Amino acid sequence: MNRKTDVLSAPHSGNYSVTGIIVSIIVTAGFVWAAVQLYALWNSPGQLIGQDIKSNEIRAFLNLQTISQAQKKYRETDWDGDGKKTFAKYFIHLWTSVNTDGKPIRVGLIPKKLSFALEPARAIDGYYFVDLHDRILPENKGLQRLNYEKEWAVLAVPVANGQTGMLYFLADNSGSIFLSTAKYIPPQYPDSLLSNGWMKIDTIQQLQDFQKKIIYPQNVPQK
Repeated sequence: MNRKTDVLSAPHSGNYSVTGIIVSIIVTAGFVWAAVQLYALWNSPGQLIGQDIKSNEIRAFLNLQTISQAQKKYRETDWDGDGKKTFAKYFIHLWTSVNTDGKPIRVGLIPKKLSFALEPARAIDGYYFVDLHDRILPENKGLQRLNYEKEWAVLAVPVANGQTGMLYFLADNSGSIFLSTAKYIPPQYPDSLLSNGWMKIDTIQQLQDFQKKIIYPQNVPQK
């Protein structure tokens, strides 16, 4: 009787495994939700005032300058060993590139933190950066792939337009940086920047002068 009782009362390993998995998923989901809430709390766009947003824009401009200077240096070396000296197709390669065998190659032309700011979750100072791979052809005749032997372009995007930044920025192989006040910018390189509403800026002073023309949001009281 005792042996039967022991067998009947012994836990079924399969049931416990399924239960354990379910519990693990619930706990993990809880941690993820909490992390998202904390991120939203500490990075709430409403906590920014106009001066904070202006500072974000200036740092985005400076980060694009860093990327632009790094692209020039990157092109001086055949980092991937394919026999061609090109610009970096992905700006993360300005930190670590890969050779033709897929092995990483340390480049170190930009900081690691900047190289990973390629999506909203990894944004720095309210901005993340997007590689532009296609050019919009005139008269909406489709897209044309950029030729990285002679051109490149990177877009700086505010995480929350109007709250973490009022401006979009774009840097390209010309060495110049452009800004736009549009509400949305598609992830393609325009056929003509100036005729598509972009303004060329060369210095922080020019950017600050432009910022004086914009009405920035005021401080939002915290609860």
